[in-house]
Amino acid sequence: MYSTTADIARYVGALLRTAAEEHGSVLRPETVATLFRPHFQPDPRVPGMGLAFELGEEGDQPTVGKTGIVSGFHSAMGMAPEEGIGVLVFSNTGGLDGRGAPIPLATMLLRLLLGLSVDPIRIDIAPRPETWSEICGWYSPAPGPVTNLSLRALMGAGPEVVVQDGHLMLKPLTPIPAMRRGFRLYPDDPDDPRVFRIYFPEFGMNLRVVFDGGGKQGAATRLLLDVMSFERQPDFRNPRPWVTGGLAVGTAALAIRSVRHHRGSVRT
Repeated sequence: MYSTTADIARYVGALLRTAAEEHGSVLRPETVATLFRPHFQPDPRVPGMGLAFELGEEGDQPTVGKTGIVSGFHSAMGMAPEEGIGVLVFSNTGGLDGRGAPIPLATMLLRLLLGLSVDPIRIDIAPRPETWSEICGWYSPAPGPVTNLSLRALMGAGPEVVVQDGHLMLKPLTPIPAMRRGFRLYPDDPDDPRVFRIYFPEFGMNLRVVFDGGGKQGAATRLLLDVMSFERQPDFRNPRPWVTGGLAVGTAALAIRSVRHHRGSVRT
């Protein structure tokens, strides 16, 4: 759909019912509430997915939004319905990888309008390292339809949860260097040591990560990244040695090729 910021601002205003007196109402309040409630929620600890709208939370405020990407154009819509606040950011720059100004800017503005700090990570919850052994391991994408193609592509063969330099990390098994470095898992619920949050500053996204299932000795069997589900796999099936080995072979091949090219140039 193609539109202008002014028209989409009217749309957001109508959804929030701030423009009802000027233009009249289009949808009944219960219809809008239906759009904004979760219709797919794999775990009650994640916001879930509404009817076309992406559900989230900033602080203790539920949020509703939608982002859009077409090559050369990015958009982000964010709303806090309970507060009657809406933010809309359009840009005519950015590629299909999702990196651009609209999502980070819209998220930051919405948080500021809600009286929150720009940083979405909570620092008031102490880590629980005694529980980390229950969730460390490799999680592969669960079978079923892909509901978020870009995020699925960023995760590659799935995330690996490891302890690195004293921190719990989520490291996607992917050839993308920026993703392969991993993301720190920050505790996000003082009462539940299996609820975390990660922050994608390049994409302006902060997502909840939830571990579920009992398994042996309380080991987690499922990882939820927002509404994406990953299943825990045995260690012997972890593809990391193959991924790192393949990258090492590729790097060595490039080095040998460079040396041969240099020698050929010297002989000439």
